[in-house]
Amino acid sequence: MTTELGSRPGAPTVAGFVRRLAASPCCAALVGEEHLERALASRAPIIFVLRGNGLRLGPTIERIHAAGKLGAVHLDLVDGIAADARGVAWIARSGADAIITSHGRLMPVIREEGRLAIHRVLLSRRSYLDTALSAAARARPDILEVLPGVLLPAITQLLPRLGIPLLAGGFIRSVDDVRGAMAAGAVGVTTSAADLWDLDVD
Repeated sequence: MTTELGSRPGAPTVAGFVRRLAASPCCAALVGEEHLERALASRAPIIFVLRGNGLRLGPTIERIHAAGKLGAVHLDLVDGIAADARGVAWIARSGADAIITSHGRLMPVIREEGRLAIHRVLLSRRSYLDTALSAAARARPDILEVLPGVLLPAITQLLPRLGIPLLAGGFIRSVDDVRGAMAAGAVGVTTSAADLWDLDVD
């Protein structure tokens, strides 16, 4: 798996992404533009744009970068963008550092655009676990985001060693949730709970 990204100056590497989480492990997951200001002012090192107008991402990403943070955009959830190669290219041109999607086939496309590829997998049922993780192993994303992240401690023994950094997302609402996810092997969490964005786990 290649960790050095394309030609864009300052493009993050997987190692750089993980290093940012070492000091402050909670990524701000934005489900509405009204939360952007608080996320920008927080300690969250990475902002995940999960909702919003996909055709107006550029100014949002510029503000994220101006605050010294990385910006990740969820291809499947933002409005107006198809989950395909053209959608990936649009988000990349908007300046996002990472692109999130549940479509494993797009991982190589995202990397070709010089962005970190984050594969989001939903493990809502035990029967989904093997299928989702097999798909992730084939896709070889740069980072794997597991949902619901609050269940990670309960399933960590079932996870194969993929050699991919794990993020825990979904239903992370307390300090104990964060600590539990990290003890189970996550390098960080994504959460919309704004009171966690300034968490220092040391």
